[in-house]
Amino acid sequence: MTPEQSANLLKWAANNFETAMFINYEQVNMDDRFGQIMIENLRRRQCDLAGVETCKSLESQKERLLSNGWETASAVNMMELYSRLPRAEVSRIESLEFLDEMELLEQLMQHYCLCWATRGGSELGLKEITC
Repeated sequence: MTPEQSANLLKWAANNFETAMFINYEQVNMDDRFGQIMIENLRRRQCDLAGVETCKSLESQKERLLSNGWETASAVNMMELYSRLPRAEVSRIESLEFLDEMELLEQLMQHYCLCWATRGGSELGLKEITC
């Protein structure tokens, strides 16, 4: 999907629903060295990442949502979300599969984010969900 198509979809949803929440899992921080390596690896497999220019930062992800008609927007990288998980559950899951490349996992999770936006829904508490 091109950035224009994505923007049109975001605008359409924001304009056609009084109360809505949009959730997106997306790349982020693609301008740094690790991000560039990710892009190069995809290109070698003849898979261009359409819209990579919109994946610069968490702030650019939020701005993309707000500029396309959403009232609130938040974004957090997956490493931040991982750090918010209950430690007991993380330990349990990590004990199931030994991971010797924790640094690589952290780098990867810093390059993906969860973004969400809301429109209306004050009676549902949607605005309280955003951080």
